[in-house]
Order: sequence, then structure tokens, then C-alpha cells
Amino acid sequence: MANAQVEKLKALGLRHGEKAVVALSGALCLTLLALAVMKPTIDLTPTAVQEHAKAAQSNIEKPQDNDDILKTLEAAGITNPGFEKLVDSQQKDKLKGDNYKVGLAWITPEPGAGLIRDQPKLIAPTELVAYPGRGGTVLFALDDTGKRIPDDSDKKQDDPTTKLRRSRKRNRRSMMMGGGSGSGGGMPGMMGGMPGMSGPGGGDPNSPEAKKALARKQAMLNKSLAGQIDPNKEKAKTKPGETPEEPEGPGGPFKEITKGLRWVSITGTLDHKTMRDNWLAALKSPNIAHPNYKQLDVQRQVQQDDGTWGEWEDVNGEENRAILFNLPETEEELASTDAILDNLVDPLPFLKAGLWERVHVASLVPKEKRDVAATQPGLGEMPGMMGSMGGSSSGGPGSGSSRMMGGAEGMSEGGGSSSGGMPGMMSSSGGGMPGMMGGSGGGMGGTTEENTNFPKSEAETVMVRSLDFTVKPDTTYRFRLRVVVFNPNYKREDVSPGVDTTSLELKGPWSDATNPVTMPDDVTSYVMKRTPTGAVKRSDQVTFQVSRWTNEDGVTVVRNFDAGPGEVIGEPADAAIPSSEGAGAKNKRVDFNSHQLVLDTVGGTRPIAPVGATGAPLDVPALALLMKRDGTVILRNQVLDVPDDVRKDMADNYKREVDNSTKKRGNSYGSGMGMMGGSGSGSGSGGMMGGYPGMGGMRGGGRR
Repeated sequence: MANAQVEKLKALGLRHGEKAVVALSGALCLTLLALAVMKPTIDLTPTAVQEHAKAAQSNIEKPQDNDDILKTLEAAGITNPGFEKLVDSQQKDKLKGDNYKVGLAWITPEPGAGLIRDQPKLIAPTELVAYPGRGGTVLFALDDTGKRIPDDSDKKQDDPTTKLRRSRKRNRRSMMMGGGSGSGGGMPGMMGGMPGMSGPGGGDPNSPEAKKALARKQAMLNKSLAGQIDPNKEKAKTKPGETPEEPEGPGGPFKEITKGLRWVSITGTLDHKTMRDNWLAALKSPNIAHPNYKQLDVQRQVQQDDGTWGEWEDVNGEENRAILFNLPETEEELASTDAILDNLVDPLPFLKAGLWERVHVASLVPKEKRDVAATQPGLGEMPGMMGSMGGSSSGGPGSGSSRMMGGAEGMSEGGGSSSGGMPGMMSSSGGGMPGMMGGSGGGMGGTTEENTNFPKSEAETVMVRSLDFTVKPDTTYRFRLRVVVFNPNYKREDVSPGVDTTSLELKGPWSDATNPVTMPDDVTSYVMKRTPTGAVKRSDQVTFQVSRWTNEDGVTVVRNFDAGPGEVIGEPADAAIPSSEGAGAKNKRVDFNSHQLVLDTVGGTRPIAPVGATGAPLDVPALALLMKRDGTVILRNQVLDVPDDVRKDMADNYKREVDNSTKKRGNSYGSGMGMMGGSGSGSGSGGMMGGYPGMGGMRGGGRR
């Protein structure tokens, strides 16, 4: 039961509660209004505000004495932090910028490419032309172990011309350090795997002098790999067209011998601009948009008796290196400097007998060298820098390549067993110590700083040239080349999937096969014409031009002989032997016996009456059926032999050498300074001559 008092209070609240709240609120409002009326008002006018603002501005702009400011700061406890002393102390321990250098060069990324590197695309050499030659040169004599033989006699005094040639020689040994063949290993720079190169300059490789020389070379290599020596700057210190002369080293000077050489030169061009563009697209940096060429790989095929071609085989690099590493002097190059890249061009031995033909590319030779005077030092009159176009110069079946003009300079550093070039710092497939090579992106593993200390060129086209001294007489070949470069992504990690980072070198595609080229036999007979009737007792004889090459001194001698069925072509006869020392030509008994028996001949003048016409007799080209010493039968044709490039060069050069035997030889270039202007293939097709004045003439050819 509810409390009565509570119920009364409840009823009172419900009845009079609202009235009480309203009364209380009204009383509070009246109180506040009364207080507001009693409060004094703010006495502020616009004029007063303006005066106060002017006073504040004047106070701000009022100048203050520095001493007063310092006293105020000191009174507030703000003291001098000693910045001068702090800077002076930091000067004693300067910061080193190398400590804050980024590990990789800054690269501007291509859209969508980022910094991921790809594998550069390699291309093959083009416009290749093979051409045979023979001559004699001076080489360092080697003993049975392949070492150079010291010359204990008094060193002869060379004339100024010879000294100049030897000072600028492009001897592979002077630019390279070791390497070995494609099957060899060894540490780079250790002079291994080369005939006559067991130590620096020959001699005992274990001698103190040899070890010191080797240590100096290794130190130079290490500096170059570390970027402390720039080969381009070192090369710039020498005169144009010259290379630093390498001392002959411990055990020198060395004995020299004259040796006859057979060779086939393979000359062409490489689209260097496309290679650079491929490098830039793959590596994403203009700082490394240059390939680091290692060598040229060379292969050849031999034509079989049935006209088919054998398998592609590697050229014997060791035999070629035995010559190119032992040259006392080399021929001067004609191509411009920017067309020369190391490792793509074999040097030309300076010839004491014979002349170089088609070993320079005319389009790469500067105009001042092409527009030479009519008289060439040491060689007499020049026949207008003749070039040629047309069919096979070698008489190989299906040939028909034109002569090309070429030129280059450089030293090959590479050369595996498959290369006709030179051994590199490291073998192609052997062991050794990878990463010590000066190639792009080398190092001992991981992502490394780019090495750009290698020869570069901004030329759009550079030259390639390889010499094969291992060719055999009376054999037809064709060749192909490929470029080998040091892998810029070797042991790098910032590459796209599938990019080769384990191979020290990359090999490009093989070029197309060159024109077939035949190395003439040491004694070769060419049909020139039918012997005029009445000039001899017999009416069936043919005039043969016989070229005789001597392996001992490399001299080629040419003479004509008449022979008919049942007779052997050629016999011992006197001939003028040219001299390169200015001593004049000397007559000497030469054996021109070709050991070829004439079986039958046709040709000569034929009456025109049998064909129902009148007039002068027809002159039918001579044909001769010959049997060689091994019993094989060949057919010689006047139509092919007379315009044959190789025959014409041998005959022309022999005449020039004899005529100029009273002058000391200044260079060993043949007609047209050994230049080629263009290339073409296919029987009877001509190549472009390059548009040089005075370079005319077409020499045809075809299947013999």
C-alpha cells in the first residue's frame, strides 16, 4: 500500500510543477538583463583602430642594435652553437663521394622496358669476297718447340723506310697476351697456346726477365679491367696509323727468315650501326651501346672431284697464328681509323715477293688515299687503280664473284680453334679464369659495373678480314665468317628470363658462303692462243702461259711456252727474278716443267666458206686437253684463261716487280693498291665498283 505523503507530493508536482519551472526561468532571464544593462560599453572607433595599427607597424620597423639583440638572446638563455668550429672540424674529415656512389649507372627506362636487360642480336658479315694470293715475307725463325731463336750476330741497321714500317707493325704479339686455342684453358694473359709464344717475346718463360715482363703485362691488364687505363687514350698517344712498338723482349733480337706463303683473303664489311642499335635496344643504356668484339670465327668447304662441296670445317687457327704472331713488319692499312676495330681484321705481312690484291674495301678508304699520285713509292706506275667485276677469278665451278675493294686495321684478340683470327684473352671453350677478360659486364659474379674500356667506333660500317695461310695448291674452297663478342650480360642478374648469363662470349650467325676460290698449283699452265701457223714446225701447238711459284722465297715467275699433243708443257729456262731491295732483277735458271702432258688441242683460224659466207677466216678460241701427273684429265679454255683475274694479277704483278726491281719496295700493294669496290655472285655477274674515277675494267669468268 502506497505512502499517503508520497501520493500527496506526487499530486502536487503534477498540478503545479510546470508553473514552478516557468517562474524560475523568468526570474533568471530578468537577472541577466539587469546585469547587461549595468555593464559599461566598449569605447572603440575606426580612427582608434587605425592609430593602433600604425603604432604596431612603427614598433616592428623600429631598428634595433645588434648588441641589444644579443643581450636579449643571452638573457633568454640562447647561446652561440659554434657553427664555425663545427665546419672547421668537418673539413678535417671530408666526406668521400665514392662512398655514396650508386652501384649501377642511372638508366633512362624505355616505355614498358624498365631496367631489365635483354640479349643483343648479332648479325653476320656481308659482302664477303675470297681471293687467292702467294708471296714471300720475313718471319721470326722458330725452333722445334715453337720458340723464337735469338740472333747472336750483330743487329743490322735498317733503312728509315724499314724502321718506319717496323715501328707501326700490327703484330698480334705486340697487342695480345696469351689465350690458347678453343680447346685450351689456362689463365688469360699467360701467353699460352701459341707457337713461339711461351713467354713474353720468346726465350725461357721461367727466366727472371720473362717473369718480370709477364708481371708488367698482367698489371697492365688488371688496371685496364679496373678502368684505370683507357686503351682508346693510350692509342691516341701514338701517331695516326701507328701502334706502340713492342720491345722484342727477353732474348731478342731474333733471327729472321724469308718464307713463301699461300693465302686466301676473305674481305668484307659489317653493319656496325645495326650492331650498336641492337646493343642499345637490349642493354637500355647509351653508355654501353658498343659491342666488344672478340674475334672472327672462320670455316671453309673443299670442293670435291665431282663438283660437290664437303662439310664445313674450322680453319686451323694455330697455323695461322704461327705466322701472324711472328711478323717483324706489316703492311700499312688504307682504311680510315674509324673503320678499323680490333679483333675483326688480320694484319697484312709486308711482302718481299708478290703483291697484295683485294684486301681493302674502297668505300672505307679515305679519298686522299684513293686519289694517290701516278707513281707509287717502290712500285712505279700504277694502272689507274683498276678494279674488276665479273665471274669467277679462280675458275671454280659455278663461280662468278666480282672483286671487292677493302681495307682495315686492327688486331684480333680472339681466336678459338674455329677461327682464322687471333687468340683472345680467354679460350673459346676452355677453362681458365673467367671474369678476367675486359669484356662488358664481366667480373666475378653478380651485377657489376660496366667495363667500357675497349675499342669503339661510331662508323656505320667497319671492315672484316681474315687470312687463311693453310690452303693447299690446286684446291677450290669457299668460306664463311661469324662475329664473336664478349657477352655484356655475363654473370649479371638484371636480365630478362632466358637471357644467357653463363657464357663469356656470344657467337653470331654464319655469313653466306663466299665465292668459290681456287688456289693455283705451284706450276700452272693457262691457254693463251693457238700458236700461229708457220711459226713452228707443228701446226697443232698452243701457246701456254706458265706461272711458277717457289715456296722457298715466294717469288712468282711467268713465261710463255708452246706445246702440242704428246709434249709436256714447260721446261727449265732463264727468267728475270725481281728484287724488293732495289738490287735489280737477276736472271736465274727456273724449272717451268708443269708435268702436264698435252693430249689434244683445237682452235685457231678456220675458213668461213663452209658456213656459206665469204671473208676473213674465223679465229676459234684454243682448247687444250691435258693430263696431270696423277693421271687426271683437265680441259683448259682460252675463253676462260685469258680474262682470269688470278692469272692476270700474277702476270701483271710479275712484270711490275721486275720493272721496279731497281727501287726499294715501299709497300706491297698490287694493282689498284689491292682494293675492292663491290661484290657480286653468280656466273658472269658483275659487282658494283663503288663509283671511283679511273677504276674501270671488267674481267669475266665462268666455269672451266
